[in-house]
Amino acid sequence: MKHENTTKPAKFNRDFARSALKIIYSVLTKILFPEELLSALLKASGSYLSRLGKDGRRALRKLNAVQVEDVRDALRKMGRMTLRGVRDRRVAVDFHAIPQYHADKSFLSRIKPTKGTSWGLVQAAIFLLGRTRSFLDVIPVTVKNVAEGFKAVMEVIVKELEEDKLRLVMVFADREFAVNEVIRFLLELGLDFVISAKAQMYKKYKGMLQDVDVSFGGVRYTGFLCVRHGSGAYLIILRKEDGKIIAFLVRREMDLYDAIVLAEMYRERWGIENAFRSLEEFRVRTRTCDVRKELVLVLLSYLLLNVWFLIRSWRKVKLWEFSVSLSNLLDR
Repeated sequence: MKHENTTKPAKFNRDFARSALKIIYSVLTKILFPEELLSALLKASGSYLSRLGKDGRRALRKLNAVQVEDVRDALRKMGRMTLRGVRDRRVAVDFHAIPQYHADKSFLSRIKPTKGTSWGLVQAAIFLLGRTRSFLDVIPVTVKNVAEGFKAVMEVIVKELEEDKLRLVMVFADREFAVNEVIRFLLELGLDFVISAKAQMYKKYKGMLQDVDVSFGGVRYTGFLCVRHGSGAYLIILRKEDGKIIAFLVRREMDLYDAIVLAEMYRERWGIENAFRSLEEFRVRTRTCDVRKELVLVLLSYLLLNVWFLIRSWRKVKLWEFSVSLSNLLDR
């Protein structure tokens, strides 16, 4: 009979799980965070806390002792630890909305109508791109206007960067921020930016593109146009070989090659979208009527996801394995 040696994989699991717990408790020093609460959150990851029965109900009660700002402080602390250890400091900022049905709207913001509601928990996530990935900060957004929300988030980001002696060089934003108020705000700040353009902004220019033939990063571009937009920015339009249009707004007039480089840089920001998918796969769901607890759970999910990103840079480990291994170690 063939004997399978399970000692080495088991030791690997214990080692990375112990490392993960050490990281978690080093950044949660200000929070009353018992092991049984962490264990319940890990067991319920990706599903409802209620499936744990009494353990789930106890965990929900213990969330009363956890404050939103304390979890956010822990997130920022861990983000700064990660940032100090890397050279590549490219970051992406995006808004992540989770539909909510609570009567209490104090922590909620307006979102695109979905699943029977137009309200949700909205966070502006600042995410480190590159080989090492991490959420540097997660800012709850409670304003109901896109431009107001963008300005509020930008003020926080600039302040935090100044505290870390870093400088904001360029802002990349999705098409929902392609509004005159946001663009003028960035122009007044004197910041370079790349904002994906809405279809109505460039459809009348499709027949005016200059024919080009340039390949970059495995992509062939066959059309280009740079034109002044009514907001004061410049509208860049690129046509790919398959006829697909890429259009974005920038601060300055630019040539074809600079425009292609920016298009490639913009494409890299999709790393934050993949991080959001991981968050949705991992975060705990509840049916609680307390929207504050929901927000705490979401922020804790960001924090635990950060730990997984860090552990995964040491050893390839899947998200479900990370969750199960930590839970098993806590139950010993």
